[in-house]
Amino acid sequence: MMHRFSGWLLLALAQGVLAAPQLFQGRVGAAAVVMELDIAQDGQVEGRYFYRKHHRDLALSGKQQADGSLQLGENLQYDEQRNDITLRSQGSGWAGEWHGPKASKPVPVSLTPYVQAQWPASSDTALNPVRQRSAYDYVRLMDLQLKPGKRERVQGHTLQWWDEPVSKIRLFRVQDGYPAASLQRLNQVLAERQWQEVASYFDCQLGGTRTAGADFEQTVTPHLLGNKLFSVSIFTSYYCGGAHPDFGDNPLTLDVASGKQLQLEDLLWVGKGKPQLARKAGGERADYQYEEQILAPWLVHTMTRLYPTQTKPGTEDECDYRDPQVWQFVSWYATPQGLTLGPSFARVARACEYPEWSVLPWSVLKQHPGARADLLP
Repeated sequence: MMHRFSGWLLLALAQGVLAAPQLFQGRVGAAAVVMELDIAQDGQVEGRYFYRKHHRDLALSGKQQADGSLQLGENLQYDEQRNDITLRSQGSGWAGEWHGPKASKPVPVSLTPYVQAQWPASSDTALNPVRQRSAYDYVRLMDLQLKPGKRERVQGHTLQWWDEPVSKIRLFRVQDGYPAASLQRLNQVLAERQWQEVASYFDCQLGGTRTAGADFEQTVTPHLLGNKLFSVSIFTSYYCGGAHPDFGDNPLTLDVASGKQLQLEDLLWVGKGKPQLARKAGGERADYQYEEQILAPWLVHTMTRLYPTQTKPGTEDECDYRDPQVWQFVSWYATPQGLTLGPSFARVARACEYPEWSVLPWSVLKQHPGARADLLP
């Protein structure tokens, strides 16, 4: 998943949210909250919670005391130690006080296990992938509502945009121009992706609680709404804590008939034999010999031939598009002209990524078709 988030698990680990947390609901004073806690065997506690009115995370970290109680700090910087919440076991839940730095007096806290049978009903099946990944995220997203945005015509189709007001994440649904079954499948994928991006926004905000805050802005651009291929760029600029802000494109390209997300090897294959489509559950390959030894050198040769001016050798301070390493792992999306490929550079040369000229024409792809040659225009 390029530079942005390499996967839900890695993102959660990077932000200190450990495996198999316990989910609770309850109140801090009169305000309803949902809290996730993970108590390690050594007594270290990591967690997060949100007020149901506001939805945004407060990070929790602390330690379980000898008497079994928990002393937790909110949004602690990496060198901070502070006790903002004290919790004591009460049945299968917790009870205690919030006594943060701005509290004039302790505020009572009560928490009970938040079991699946208590979750509010949701008719939105697009939330199912989130539900399978994280009960905490699922409960939060069920409280959110998408709002209709602008409507526009793009490549012969009516697009209805939908906005999520808290995160400002927006994505469209296609209203016409495809058979009903295709419309349903395409829009289901788009809805699932939008909720995934909303969850990513909140994950990013959580990461920023330990530093100078967070920023997460997204631009969605429909590039090809064809009879066979459907391709959208989802470009994100973000800062989720850490040393530097970052950016990356995580496009979505689908087979219109099935709604299935496509791999580059479905459309382009320059190796011997059948395209290597097999991947692990997380989407990564078992090995990358094809990308390193065959695809990247071929792309250098082809792009140099197609765009000799843009790929000409330069000084050390200029973008070196003749380096095979930058073409090993490319982002890509389909356009009416062909596939736009985004090379991947080291951080010091990130400005070299996403050049406007790096389009592999359909005429070239037809000479090197992938597993789904029938999808080529």
